[in-house]
Amino acid sequence: MSQENVETARGLFAAFEESDFAKVAPFLHPDLEIRPALVGGLEGTTYRGVDGMRQFWADIDATWAEFRIEPTEFRQVQGGVLVLGRIYARGRESGIPLESSAAWLAGVRDGRLVTFQSFTGQAEALEAARLEE
Repeated sequence: MSQENVETARGLFAAFEESDFAKVAPFLHPDLEIRPALVGGLEGTTYRGVDGMRQFWADIDATWAEFRIEPTEFRQVQGGVLVLGRIYARGRESGIPLESSAAWLAGVRDGRLVTFQSFTGQAEALEAARLEE
């Protein structure tokens, strides 16, 4: 099952890169909970379900003129996948660019994403996944 979880995470990130919600939706569990680090992160926003993912995308678009994630490593962890990579963005209002390491912790149930938490630093994500670098 572990390789299937990694492939689910890879598929989600590939579909996200194409900015095609129809390709992302099959990877989403109905009970999905998204806890972002950037968009809504300071406010503690949690997006729920497929409609929550749709709203999350709308909020990303409202906040960032450019937004790109680059996963570089997928690691199987208990109950899901830890993804390490980088984020590139430019603020819609400010025009300020952002380039940073980032990480995502994806919980998988029944072959679909059930939890998705993003982190602005990899150390925090490794700790959340109970791993050490």
